Amino acid sequence: MTATTTAPLAVIVTKADGYVTRIGPIPTPDVAGAIHASLSRPTTIPEQAAATAEVARFAPEQPHLPLLDAEIETVVELIDHPEQGVEAPYPNLWDRLVAQHGLETADALFKAALTARQTCRKVPHEAAGPNAARAQADARFDHALRALRELLTENTGPGSHPAALDARLANIRRLADAWAQERQHRAP
Repeated sequence: MTATTTAPLAVIVTKADGYVTRIGPIPTPDVAGAIHASLSRPTTIPEQAAATAEVARFAPEQPHLPLLDAEIETVVELIDHPEQGVEAPYPNLWDRLVAQHGLETADALFKAALTARQTCRKVPHEAAGPNAARAQADARFDHALRALRELLTENTGPGSHPAALDARLANIRRLADAWAQERQHRAP
C-alpha cells in the first residue's frame, strides 16, 4: 500500500484459529496505520499476541466491522453485542475504541456509557435489588482491571512478568469481593 492510495482501506485481523475480522472502510492511510499499529502492538494478552493485523484495500463484498464513532450512544448500543461487545473475541469493542480513539477517550466513553445505561434503565437502586447493583459494580470493576492491565502491559518493558501481573490483578479481584461480602453483612 502506498501513502497516496485514495481507495478505502481495511485492517484485517487474523487470529491464531484462522478467524478473520475485517474493519473498514477506513478513509485514509494514516487512520488505517494507526489502527494497525494499535491492534498489532506487543502484548501479553494471549489472544491478541497470537493475532496478526494487516492493512489492505477495502473489499465491499466481504463483511467488515465499521469504524466506531466516539459517542456514548455507540458504546451503549454495542457494549453487550455478542460479536462486537466487551465480551466478544478480539478485537472487541474496547480494542477497536482504543485503536481508533486512544486509551483516554475509550476509557471516558466506557465510563459515560455505563452511567448512561444506568440512567436509561431508570430503576431505583432498591427496586433493582442487591444482585443488579452488584452486577453493575462487577462490570465496572472488571472493566477497570482490564484497563489497568492494558495500561501496565503497554508500559512494561523486557523482563516483565505477565503471569505475575495476572496473579496480582486476580488478588485485587478477590480482595474486592471479600470487602464487598463483608460490607454486605454489616449493612443494617
